[in-house]
Amino acid sequence: MGVYAIAWFLAAFLVVPLVRLAPPARLVLGSGLLLVAARIALQFTGGHGPQLHVAGIGLLAGLAWLVATAMASRDAAPSLAGLTAGLAASTVLHAALDTIDLVWRSGPIPWLPLAIELGLFVFLLSKAAGYGPAASPPPRRFAEHGPEPATAPRAWVTAGPAILLWGLYTGNTAYAHTAAGPPGALIVTAGAVLSVALAVRPGPWTRHPLYPALGLLASAVVFVFGRVARDGVHGVAPWWAVAGQVLGQFALAGCLGWAAALTGPGARARRGLAAAGGLLLFVVLVFAYFSAYDLHLPNGYVPIAAAVVVGAIAVVAARPVGDSSPGYGYRLPAAAALSVLLVAAAPLWRGPADRGEPVADGLRVAAYNVRMGYDLAGTLSVERQADALRALRAHVIVLSEVDRSWFLNGGHDGLALLADRLGMRALWAPAADPSWGDALLTDLPVTSVRNHVLPQGGPTGAQALEVGVRWRGRDVTVISTHLQPPPGWNDLTQARELARVAKAAAAGGPGSGPRPVIVAGDLNIEPGTPAWQAVLDAGLTDAFAASRPFVTIPGGSREQIDHVLVTPGLTPSAPANPDVPHSDHRPVAVTLTPGP
Repeated sequence: MGVYAIAWFLAAFLVVPLVRLAPPARLVLGSGLLLVAARIALQFTGGHGPQLHVAGIGLLAGLAWLVATAMASRDAAPSLAGLTAGLAASTVLHAALDTIDLVWRSGPIPWLPLAIELGLFVFLLSKAAGYGPAASPPPRRFAEHGPEPATAPRAWVTAGPAILLWGLYTGNTAYAHTAAGPPGALIVTAGAVLSVALAVRPGPWTRHPLYPALGLLASAVVFVFGRVARDGVHGVAPWWAVAGQVLGQFALAGCLGWAAALTGPGARARRGLAAAGGLLLFVVLVFAYFSAYDLHLPNGYVPIAAAVVVGAIAVVAARPVGDSSPGYGYRLPAAAALSVLLVAAAPLWRGPADRGEPVADGLRVAAYNVRMGYDLAGTLSVERQADALRALRAHVIVLSEVDRSWFLNGGHDGLALLADRLGMRALWAPAADPSWGDALLTDLPVTSVRNHVLPQGGPTGAQALEVGVRWRGRDVTVISTHLQPPPGWNDLTQARELARVAKAAAAGGPGSGPRPVIVAGDLNIEPGTPAWQAVLDAGLTDAFAASRPFVTIPGGSREQIDHVLVTPGLTPSAPANPDVPHSDHRPVAVTLTPGP
């Protein structure tokens, strides 16, 4: 997968020699139009190979467009300011669409906003290539008089790391929602729009490039190390992480503005190579960050390294940025206010929540590994996952592999999306980081919440989210978990620790006495294995025992790795495991009836 992705970024270097065959402005126009065509075609794909290859062609067109733009522009200031404005617009649009982008929406409705977006892009593209109405000359950006010098090629390196930092956290409204709820997303949206002023006129706001460089580094440190225990759950993003996001976006914009002040000789080929190199650095850092989970390696250095690259280039700016650029006056604050209103209206896309009618003859429990919201075809399937869960009519739903803002997956808050569509309360517990873990949805009163960090096993860590609920006057404990034992299944540490947590929960606290316990989720354990027996040793029983084999993977697989385990006294009935392709797991459910 990494080789496939990097190949497209390496192909972008081929744009540099193409300048011998066509002027850079022609390459800008051609690659831009190809990008538009690929984006239109992408709307007609439904996953699998066509979606993958059309997206790859569109990616290459976008990379070629950026590299050709670098070669066509002696002055990087308009381009880097435009990059900041484009990222801000993407922040607003993504959040206003409830983080479900137009490409994942079917029917005629998405075509109107898509036509507006692409039409605006084509209009600006034609102007940039010299085919549209003549634009006014750009304002002078340098303090001295005389001919305006060219921007040093290394300034173009900042584009790739800047996009990475924006996607990871500075413009990621889903991450802000995870940390501070809807107000956090609104604050990050407003900050992204207002930050454009610093990219256009960094001098009056920051005085020296060292200040935004240090601010960007500080924000990356907050993103990497900002972890707190909140409401009994460990490892969540603190509310003040939103302040780090806003600081990071303003600092990033200031750094890009200062980087554009770098002067020095540089042929257009060097500018193109610098831009392509920065974009290659982007994809390398993306894979370094996200593949680290699979390779059991630390990844906190990645955003810090990206911040150092952008900040260092800004700090070595050779000339002071002049203050003669016209300001935006009320326009940026007005745009920020309008953006906040658009994002606040995002729930209008959802429609009313549909809880469905839970079963009446017992406590219905469901478990679903949602695969970060994506189905087997590679399309975002949150809506269909919600439909499948609604059909199970559960009071409690345990979720595994929940993604709440990973840039790699598109920056969606999958938990909030499912909770909103089902009209249920969401409880969250991180496993890999504040954005990836397990969750529980319920319509029952919640009496207690805590989580237990399990020993490291698989790539994304493991935890056990212990939630007390009250059902028909009874206190019941539900434990949501996703076990990831190390390869070989020989280490039973995780399974034994989960058994200890379940046994302690069943014993109850001082003065409360024993209580029923339900353990559910993707346990990655087959019945009959040593790990399976280690969990059952806690006094748990298999709720699907009478229905074995009980397949939990869609298609022709016979694997049984998603389970509901219960303490004695809870009688299971009506098991369900519908064979739906909305994830790489089936949802499973069972009705539990307490005995005397």
